[in-house]
Amino acid sequence: MAQLCFFPASLYEDIGPFKAQFTDKSADMDAIIKFTGVLFLMLGLTFSGVKWNPINGKMAGFGGLVAIGYFVYSSTKACFETGSGPVVLRPLLVYVVVLTVGLLHILVFPSNPLPPKTPETKNNHGNSSDLVAFSLIAASLTCFFYPEHLFQDIGPLKAQFKKSAGEDLAVMIKLAASLLLTFALILSGVKWNPINGKMACLGGFIAAGSTAYATFKADSDTFVPRIFYIYALVIFLAALHIGVFPSNPLPPKAEKSEKKA
Repeated sequence: MAQLCFFPASLYEDIGPFKAQFTDKSADMDAIIKFTGVLFLMLGLTFSGVKWNPINGKMAGFGGLVAIGYFVYSSTKACFETGSGPVVLRPLLVYVVVLTVGLLHILVFPSNPLPPKTPETKNNHGNSSDLVAFSLIAASLTCFFYPEHLFQDIGPLKAQFKKSAGEDLAVMIKLAASLLLTFALILSGVKWNPINGKMACLGGFIAAGSTAYATFKADSDTFVPRIFYIYALVIFLAALHIGVFPSNPLPPKAEKSEKKA
């Protein structure tokens, strides 16, 4: 996250064994790199705050691995080169490996047992978290399979990006889509309570605020309706729900449940 948000220029340079990730410098690349950076921050805080058990990480783990797999498959040439020579290391490969390890953990090796279910325990189906999840799933799939919409005016929305999609920009759009899909499935799969959504809420507020602010500054301190404002609003609503208005009470600790039994 720190590299993407604060040191994006380093992605255009060779650093030790890592070759430059990108060659195309532009305002569009700067915007998508920062957006991806705050998405990584939001996901990192979510991973840290949720107590993963054999159920609540299934959707996020499976969906995230599928998204990352598609990203790697469709972006191989930009991430690393294969052939007669050795693999060329690039920074995004490290990001993808770290994210894959996190997704494998919550999918296959969760740290906590399944908490006891109480009559107050509610599923996310139909609540605000689920509705936001569907919105982000739609956004991510559109970025995967029809990224051209980001370069077009759609009704009152002006095009998010000004240039046509080069190879570097296409890579970052797919990576951002992978992160959006992962977070969307976390929203749908986790039963949010007054504790486990706090870190994700903080990350969501930072991501929403940073995205809206960066978009505003990119238009010379003028509000121009663009799709990143919609993404920021949806992420803000998700953070507000899971951090301030969670659907479930705090579950009893396992130790107390065992004593009562």
